[in-house]
Amino acid sequence: MATGHTPFGAVERALAWRYVRARREHGGLSLTAILSFAGIALAVFALIVIMSIMAGFRATLLDALLGGQPHIIVSVADKTEVEADRMIESIQAVDGVTSATPYLQNQVLVTRQGGGATGAVVKSISMQELESYTFLEDGGAAAIEAGFGQGRNGGDVILMGAYLASQLGVLPGDQVKLISPETNATPFGGTPRNKTYTVGDLFKTGSVELDRIFIFMPLEQGQIFFQNKGSYQYLDIRLADPMATERAETRIVAALDAPVYMQSWKRLRAQYLNALNIERNMMRIVMLVLVTITALNIISGVIMLVKNKTRDIAILRTIGATRGTMMRVFIMIGGALGLIGALTGMSLGVLFVVNIPNIEWALSKVGVVIFDPETYGLEGLPARLSLAEVIGSAAWAVAVSVVVTLWPAWRGASIDPVEALRFE
Repeated sequence: MATGHTPFGAVERALAWRYVRARREHGGLSLTAILSFAGIALAVFALIVIMSIMAGFRATLLDALLGGQPHIIVSVADKTEVEADRMIESIQAVDGVTSATPYLQNQVLVTRQGGGATGAVVKSISMQELESYTFLEDGGAAAIEAGFGQGRNGGDVILMGAYLASQLGVLPGDQVKLISPETNATPFGGTPRNKTYTVGDLFKTGSVELDRIFIFMPLEQGQIFFQNKGSYQYLDIRLADPMATERAETRIVAALDAPVYMQSWKRLRAQYLNALNIERNMMRIVMLVLVTITALNIISGVIMLVKNKTRDIAILRTIGATRGTMMRVFIMIGGALGLIGALTGMSLGVLFVVNIPNIEWALSKVGVVIFDPETYGLEGLPARLSLAEVIGSAAWAVAVSVVVTLWPAWRGASIDPVEALRFE
């Protein structure tokens, strides 16, 4: 073998390929190495599937949460309606802001005819805000058809969260009485303010917490019922990127050129968001450790290969192969096992995630339900593929496979040709 050949060149690749495909009886790779390949493939497959499902859950839960909650809340309780409208115009011109709408939010006691009462939160919204709610698949058309926002002062039709309605035993078309903690002055003293409304439709934001407490009322009606005529309480700010609240808040303050009280959903839901982030990060670490453990089995296969090929290594060393040459040959063998296993696992993982709806449908035909919508409140097992996650999983498997091969490769390259051939 001539010296001075290119590292990882044709000669070294040919040797690595020869050892990889050699049969076991000829000193080739052992069953341990084959099992290592299968383990890496399954570990990468599991990593991609689990992280995709967790990403799907995260996205679904955040979409549900943000569908019924402002991305940024701006307090305008101390502003007149005219002043608040000017602020809305300035905020809507801010880069990254998709909408800014006024609303009121108050607590009430809800009672239905025939018995049943519970506390709730009434959010009085404009028709523009209603149409922007992503959890209303028809863009609020069903609510409008039911009479929401129609009639004098917005009418007397309201929308109720599905879980709240279930708790009260209320269906669309039924009437409920809303009782405000504020009172009306009468000759006989203060009496609780109350009014009967018709439930036009039920809604599901995807968050049980929100659907259990919220009622939507037309803004004009809310201003009258809660005695906020001529003013609002808050502005509902929606962003193109809900995660970029800090940057948006800075821009809003600059656009208004005046101090305002703002609260982002990330601060309001800090514990919720942190729990999701910690859960995702810890699961990623656990799965990466699993990939590492399966890749460690490559050491056994390469050690057995070095032992079986001791005579070949000695002969190659005597005809000019350097230690670096032999070391690179065995590193390529470990890397090849990792690469083939990672690509196989990546292909299986992507195929599985893409076909989750079909898999659920097929299992349902034989009576197997792996994700009960009534229990979890979500339609189907959510999964979201991330190209970075897929590539990162495969790259980690290959990198670990190469790293764990370094020690047995170094041992093989350190074989003394004289000692190895002494008893041949």
